[in-house]
Amino acid sequence: MRHRLFALPLAVLAAVALWLVVIAPALDSPERRVAAYLEATGAGNERAALEAWVVYEGGVYPRQAMLDRRRDLTRELVALRVGGSYALRSIDYWTTCCDPHRINESRNAGLARVHVAATDAAGIDHELVFEVWARKVTWWGDAAGETRHDWTLYEVHREGVSCVLGSPIIC
Repeated sequence: MRHRLFALPLAVLAAVALWLVVIAPALDSPERRVAAYLEATGAGNERAALEAWVVYEGGVYPRQAMLDRRRDLTRELVALRVGGSYALRSIDYWTTCCDPHRINESRNAGLARVHVAATDAAGIDHELVFEVWARKVTWWGDAAGETRHDWTLYEVHREGVSCVLGSPIIC
């Protein structure tokens, strides 16, 4: 009987640890944020697309320019039904603390710049860039023992168009 009293709390602790250390980080990816937005635009669901593209609330940047881009680009992509199919071209990972620069892996990255070719209902490709940031934007990674990015889609733009959120070094 005593063993059973300890077994249940230990099983709960093990399940929580498994969720926090293995499952949640595996589900937390830039690709999932891109997929959510493109599934919405491809289905013609403007509301879901706008919910997937989160408005960044911190820092100093041209907020109205971002809001205008978010509204206008989302409406355009929804009207064309862009995203029914898409191909991930590449992901550029960037550090976002101290000295922003490109790196080769996501663990210490605060920004994942995802390059995508998304097809509209007429079969035309649209080259898009998704700026998927760690929710806090400044990501210290290993230096601060951070493990969960909480990746957040803060910006979308066409390939060749500068980003609004970010430093001149990153954009």
